[in-house]
Amino acid sequence: MKLAINKYWIYLFLFSFVVVSVGYYFVRVDSQHKKLPFVVASIGSIEKKAVAVGHIVPAHSISIKSQIDGIVGEIYHQVGEVVAINTPLIKIRPNPTPAKLMLANTDLMQSEAKLELAQKKLENLKQLVEQNIIPENYGGYIEAKSDVKSNKASVQQKKQNLDLILSGESSAGNSKLNSTIVAPINGTILNLKVEIGEPIISTASNQAATVMMSIADMSDIIFKGSVSEHDASRLTVGTPATVILASYPDIVVSGKLRKVAVQSEKLNLTTTNTSTNSVKSFDNGFQVEVDQIQFPKNLTIRSGFSATAQIILQQSTNVIIIPERSLQFKGGEAEVWVIDDSEYGYSSRVVTLGLSDGVMVEVLSGLEEGEEIVDMSMMIGELNA
Repeated sequence: MKLAINKYWIYLFLFSFVVVSVGYYFVRVDSQHKKLPFVVASIGSIEKKAVAVGHIVPAHSISIKSQIDGIVGEIYHQVGEVVAINTPLIKIRPNPTPAKLMLANTDLMQSEAKLELAQKKLENLKQLVEQNIIPENYGGYIEAKSDVKSNKASVQQKKQNLDLILSGESSAGNSKLNSTIVAPINGTILNLKVEIGEPIISTASNQAATVMMSIADMSDIIFKGSVSEHDASRLTVGTPATVILASYPDIVVSGKLRKVAVQSEKLNLTTTNTSTNSVKSFDNGFQVEVDQIQFPKNLTIRSGFSATAQIILQQSTNVIIIPERSLQFKGGEAEVWVIDDSEYGYSSRVVTLGLSDGVMVEVLSGLEEGEEIVDMSMMIGELNA
């Protein structure tokens, strides 16, 4: 009887131990399942973009230069002012050198002397015609009349040239010549590079002409920048783009790619280290332009603002996407750990990938929307811990 009671307690103890062990195992497994960091496969869009770095500038900008040498006499408008076409901008006061002034006077006197000689010759021949000594169609008589006209034109031209040198103003027929520079377009004055009294070089000089100011139409602003040659090979004119100004980092404006350079600005450019005789090559940049930029009306835009443009290269919409960090690769295949009710709480599954933007990746096959997969970046951290 006593032996039977002991067996009863032994069996009861063993049964209780098994129940507790099984319960502990399932609680532990369930706890492990709950601790698994996971992400959910969802429906979204993936865009592959090229990033261009550059500035925003007016589409049309004009540099104002003088056609005569001289000194800045008056400045009628300042930076930031809006001017209409043919508005006076700068008055140039001639400042001829003594040699140039003397040459102009000499040229005029020589032309006047030639005219006087031609007129006397014509008068002599005219008297011979009147006396019927020579006919009116006599070659010398016709040539003399032509010489007089030619020399009169030369004298007039030399007088106009002297007037321009002395005062900066003259006339040619119905046209008036003056040294006041006017606006060639409607626009805003972007910069003023000269001061009153400063000497300038004209476009007629052998030297580079002095740029006095720049005018641009600020209603037509574009982005100019460059992209790598890898991205340039995949760009198409007309592709949508977004522009972010460094001055307004929270504002994203849309536009369209209007130009991709055919040739790199840094064609075959290399950097040579003379100490080691090594040549360092780099990715050539290609200039791009984005126009039709939709700036908010209350935004203050200035030419030269730094900006970046993101141009769409490829796009996939309404597809299954997951973070790239949830992937692991084995034997050239991508796989994920799908959370399930198995012993370990997950099982591996091979997936086929599509477009990636470096953060999220498109899943072509192997996953359905809503499936939970293990976040491998978090798992690696836990395992290392």
